Amino acid sequence: MHILMATPEASPFARAGNLAEVIYGLARALVRSGNRVTVVIPLYRQAKRSGWQGYFTGRTVSVPLSYKTFEAEIFHVTLEPGLDFYCIRQDSLFDRDGLYGNCYGEFLDNAERFVFFSRAVMEMVETLDLEFDVCHCHEWQTGLVPVYSRTLYNQRRRWERLPVVYSVHNAGYQGIFPVYDFPLTGLDWGLFSPQTLEFCGRVNFMKGGLVFADLLSTVSSRYREEILTAEYGFGLEGVFQERASELFAIPAGVDYSRWNTLHNALLAAPYDETDLAGKQACKAHLAARFDLDLPLERPLIGMNTPLVEPKGIDLVESILEDLMRLEVGFVLQGCGEERHQYLLTELQARHPDRIGLFIGHSQVLAHRIIAGSDIFLMPSRYEPQGLDILHCLRYGAVPVVRATGGLDENIQEYDPKTGQGNGFKFSDYTPEELMRAVRRALTLFPEKASWEALIRNNMTLDLSWERVIPQYLEFYRRAREKRQRHLSAADDGVRQKNIDLGDLE
Repeated sequence: MHILMATPEASPFARAGNLAEVIYGLARALVRSGNRVTVVIPLYRQAKRSGWQGYFTGRTVSVPLSYKTFEAEIFHVTLEPGLDFYCIRQDSLFDRDGLYGNCYGEFLDNAERFVFFSRAVMEMVETLDLEFDVCHCHEWQTGLVPVYSRTLYNQRRRWERLPVVYSVHNAGYQGIFPVYDFPLTGLDWGLFSPQTLEFCGRVNFMKGGLVFADLLSTVSSRYREEILTAEYGFGLEGVFQERASELFAIPAGVDYSRWNTLHNALLAAPYDETDLAGKQACKAHLAARFDLDLPLERPLIGMNTPLVEPKGIDLVESILEDLMRLEVGFVLQGCGEERHQYLLTELQARHPDRIGLFIGHSQVLAHRIIAGSDIFLMPSRYEPQGLDILHCLRYGAVPVVRATGGLDENIQEYDPKTGQGNGFKFSDYTPEELMRAVRRALTLFPEKASWEALIRNNMTLDLSWERVIPQYLEFYRRAREKRQRHLSAADDGVRQKNIDLGDLE
């Protein structure tokens, strides 16, 4: 099967969050299972600086945006046999720091940027004469691809026949723009309706993907249930409910070639579940990286997180002073809203030997924080998937999470009496509940035998992509079957119409 993936980000080229890791891991796993994958992303400044050298195909496509026309240059690189990346270049839209925005907020021209990208994907497939078995779109930034495939491009046989599936990784970010951005799409105004793209008087890109895609998916069973409710559907719960029979929950996996504790040049020392000595070396290395005065017998708590409230950073800020009184170390890397960056910087300045802070994101540091931490926090207000928690289990960092979405699905509360469970979690979104969960973890930490047994059990869990790839292949198969049924019905309708016209003669 040849799968086209349209996505706003993908490792190793451009990353704003874990979506990039998911796309790369999924693509590589599909290739390992005998498929071919082509990934299309914008050519961001970050991609240009990634070190991967693509070549210009010599082909450009023209993309109309309202009364303007932009040229899209198409670049190509083959990462490994069966895995190709195409990058869409238009420097006026994508050659800037940040993928979707910066610490001051989202870019004001995001509607224009991702209308351009979506139409460029459509034109690229035609211009390069590419054939696919299924198109898999991800997040709001590609929500218009399913729309275009069934409207402006539906008369083009290649797109008419191609099944298009759409994955929601986070319904909290929908791509909602003012109505005056709608002409950028080139779509008929009849599509600006409550049944299609209109949302409270504005245009909603994610809604377009949900309405027009053949099948839908999201990233955990618990999150699938949550987005059917008003609390987590963010206004689209009615659309999710309407398409519930075609909404599938397929989790992510861990790429063991990248998240490997035995053969990983990013880590200070190798270790596995049979010998945890190297994990202590990773902890010491992490503490030294941030100049922490922390004996190895004291717990080190870590976080890799965007500094935004949906990730629970406000809860963490509320308990940091209490944590410092418990003689623990704390290390965090992340970037996001300025107010959180300032507050965390101030807290780190008060406790420079106990708090390590890096404003930004380094994938190398992400590995080292998870490997070097005893405890890893993810107190999210909502968390569709929680990929970092899978990495924690793999690396032997004990998770403390809020019971929501993929976190609730993947983490079972540890029972000290039976030794069952793989972490600690809390339900109410309050600093007090987070602190209680952290204290439960800290209470277990001095019990070396129980703590190490928990770590070893977690590290032996099968979290690989191979366990979920059959679900993706079944998802694609169903989409192809549905599309074929639609085409067959349409052909039958044409034949019947011709018969009826013949009768009239």
